[in-house]
Amino acid sequence: MIETDVIEKCRQGDVSAFKIVYDEYHQPMLRMALRLLGHQQDAEDAVQKTFIKLYRGMGNFCFQSKFSTYLFQILTRVCFDGIRLQKKHRMDDLSAVTSSTEQNAPLKIQLEQAISELPERMRLCFQLFAVEEFKLEEIAEMMDMSLGGAKSTLYQARVRLRRFLSEEKG
Repeated sequence: MIETDVIEKCRQGDVSAFKIVYDEYHQPMLRMALRLLGHQQDAEDAVQKTFIKLYRGMGNFCFQSKFSTYLFQILTRVCFDGIRLQKKHRMDDLSAVTSSTEQNAPLKIQLEQAISELPERMRLCFQLFAVEEFKLEEIAEMMDMSLGGAKSTLYQARVRLRRFLSEEKG
C-alpha cells in the first residue's frame, strides 16, 4: 500500500515517488483496463492516459478517500471515455456509409460488415481517416500513437477491407 508521505512527495513533483506509485499500481490497473476494454493495446493506452492525468492533477488529491480509489476512478473514466468514443464513431461511420452507398445496397451491407469486423483500433483509425476526414497526424495524436503507427494501422485496415470485399465478390 502506498504511504501518505509517498503521495505527498508526488504532489510536490517528486518523480521518484511517482515511479513508486507507478510500480505499485501499473499491473492491477492494466488488468482492470483489459477487462473493461477487451484489448491489450487499448488497455495499455488507457493506463498510460490515467498516469498522465494523475501526474498532471496530483495536486487535486485531498486524502478524503483512499488513494487507490482515486486512481481507479481516473482509470474507469478514461476507459469509459474510450468505449463511448468507439461506439459513437461506429454509429456515425455506419450512418455515413449508409447514406453514401444507398444506390448499391448489397455493397453497403458488405462494407458495413467489413468495417464492423476490423479490430477496434483499426476500425477507429479507418473511420477517423475515411469518414471523419482527419489527417494522419491528428489521428496519431488522438490515438496516442506515432505517425508511423497510424499510417501502418490505416494501411492494415485498408488491406483487410479490400480482402474482405474481394472475397465477398468471388
